[in-house]
Amino acid sequence: MSMGRPVASATGRPSVHLTLSEHMIRYTLRLLLNLLFAAFVGSVAVFSLVNLLGGDIVTVLLGQEAAPVDVQFMREELGLDRSLFVQYFDWLWGVVTGDLGTSYGMGYDIFDEIVRRIEPTLMITIGALIVSVPLSLALGTYSAINSKKVRGAVVDVVTQIGIAIPTFWAGLLLVLFFAVRLGWLPTGGYVPLTEDPLACLRSITLPVLALSLGVTSVFTRYVRTSMIDVMNEDFVRSAMARGRSRRGAALVHGVRNASIPLVTVAALQFGQLIAGAVVVENVFVLPGIGRLIVTATLGREVIVVQSLALVIMLVILILNFFVDIAYGFLDPRIRDKADADV
Repeated sequence: MSMGRPVASATGRPSVHLTLSEHMIRYTLRLLLNLLFAAFVGSVAVFSLVNLLGGDIVTVLLGQEAAPVDVQFMREELGLDRSLFVQYFDWLWGVVTGDLGTSYGMGYDIFDEIVRRIEPTLMITIGALIVSVPLSLALGTYSAINSKKVRGAVVDVVTQIGIAIPTFWAGLLLVLFFAVRLGWLPTGGYVPLTEDPLACLRSITLPVLALSLGVTSVFTRYVRTSMIDVMNEDFVRSAMARGRSRRGAALVHGVRNASIPLVTVAALQFGQLIAGAVVVENVFVLPGIGRLIVTATLGREVIVVQSLALVIMLVILILNFFVDIAYGFLDPRIRDKADADV
């Protein structure tokens, strides 16, 4: 897309007259190179750490009393007798060509297994964001407006407690109260959305609440800080001087200004949500990616763990890539700063 007009540099350097589309192309290519470099470094880190800490799958499969000749035969069969350097590039080439490998112990195709289990994980992580973002905007705004009052302090204390409570403990408390005592919701399990939408909603309600507790608390504190900063800006004080109430100025000017960076923070918190999903899926016995990670780790399935870790890392990197592009499109100063850093 081209706007057909020069864009002035914000750095004070002699102007390089580029159209908006040229700026965005350069900016996007630079981000893409950063993405590829980060993905490569991340893949090396994942492979190294998992193989250093992953244990020996052959011992798990054959047992401690297996004959050395059998152990050697299986290591050759699985390709584990090759150097780590060769194993890494063989695995990386498989990832690039869409082949994540096969589970040594269970024999399933890792890519197919991820596709089969992705729905519960996406349902609870996206559900947690849907709950957290509007709720944190409301609580953070309320706390900022009443920052010098007791009710504002109460919200602040509650959010601190929400951050401090471990996700697994929150999940257990929710199960005890809403499932065991009241009997309103199931204690665990997952019903696919296509099978029964209402039953699906019931099965993910408690996991979503458990996962969103900590995230909502973090977002609320972020919104509160942003709102207090915005409320001290000149344009907000001018609005109040023209007769607008403090609450009205906050709702009109503060929420809008706090919403944009909150979207960025929400995207950056996606990794934390995935980490929380691992815990929540095991508490509520959901057949998602998190439960697959735990099962593979306990079974010393190195190839499964490293492939899952890489997929999650790539999803987070790609998400951040699009967030950076959106920021560069919305704020010319970021593009100009990137040009100046070359």
